Amino acid sequence: MTDTLRLGKKGQVTIPKKIRDIDNLRENDTLVVTHMPGGEIMLRKKVIGTPEDMMLDAIRKAPDFNFEKAWREVLEDRKRERS
Repeated sequence: MTDTLRLGKKGQVTIPKKIRDIDNLRENDTLVVTHMPGGEIMLRKKVIGTPEDMMLDAIRKAPDFNFEKAWREVLEDRKRERS
């Protein structure tokens, strides 16, 4: 299905009701927009994944782990325990 949309003042678009109904899109659903190399813009509904997918997503969003800093802390803790 193809339709034409008009871009609003703030860059907003309205997905036609027929498409929203077909894809069961509701208010506050999360959509992923992808800009393709040829200038095409792809819009898809973000599917809430399995618990495993959600864990992997959380890991990806976590701050980088500094192994060197963690190892220094372990060594310092060992020194304190031995003194």
